[in-house]
Amino acid sequence: GLNMFWLLTHKSRAIGCCLRWGHPRYHHHKAVLALRREDINVWERRAPLAPRHIKEVTSAGYKVLVQPSNRRAIHEKDYRHAGAIIQEDISEASLIIGVKSPPAEKLIPKKTYAFFSHTIKAQEANMPLLDAIIEKEIRLIDYEKMVDSKGTRVVAFGQWAGVAGMINILHGLGLRFLALGHHTPFMHIGMAHNYRNSAQAVQAVRDCGYEISLGLMPKSIGPVTFVFTGTGNVSKGAQEIFTELPCEFVEPHELQGVFQS
Repeated sequence: GLNMFWLLTHKSRAIGCCLRWGHPRYHHHKAVLALRREDINVWERRAPLAPRHIKEVTSAGYKVLVQPSNRRAIHEKDYRHAGAIIQEDISEASLIIGVKSPPAEKLIPKKTYAFFSHTIKAQEANMPLLDAIIEKEIRLIDYEKMVDSKGTRVVAFGQWAGVAGMINILHGLGLRFLALGHHTPFMHIGMAHNYRNSAQAVQAVRDCGYEISLGLMPKSIGPVTFVFTGTGNVSKGAQEIFTELPCEFVEPHELQGVFQS
């Protein structure tokens, strides 16, 4: 999952500092942290903080609100046992955190928010969100810009993003080949959310690889080339799944020869 809010590992002083990041024009008598419900799409089940993180905050004397959600991967009772209050209204919060960005119309003015905004590279699709943040006088803490003293990011996606992404890519590849008139072993790989755990998904990929090794790929297809452009957590997770298939790693300059052979 996400190593969300690295600051929380630095105990009470850092927690207090983080929660005091309220908007200077909107003073709170007591700092309150809120976990908002993820609503960017129906598949989003992640949570920015685990119950053990919430326990650290509540043990330090701070109030924590959690918006109810029947899709969240972590059950509400676990947050309640950690000292959080489950309620819809989070307007009293000093700091509102999530994984993905909220809809612009749900942003509460003069608050401090923390989430992945995908705006720091001037992504065109998210400029309306940034405009709304400025218009509503909101302070945004973007996880992508949280770094340590060496400039290394302290909050980032882990290998699981690559694992799930690669499984979905292989599933999508099967559908693509089918649309082109080819039935391939990739058709037997489902979407990542269809598996109860990673072991089941890996087994499906292995079964696909076994069929490929038996020569069940249509002769009109090939060689199928995958390109990994990064070396970070996501790329490592994707390659972890990919290596379950019968594959051979080649250098870019070898591609033309591979194609011709």
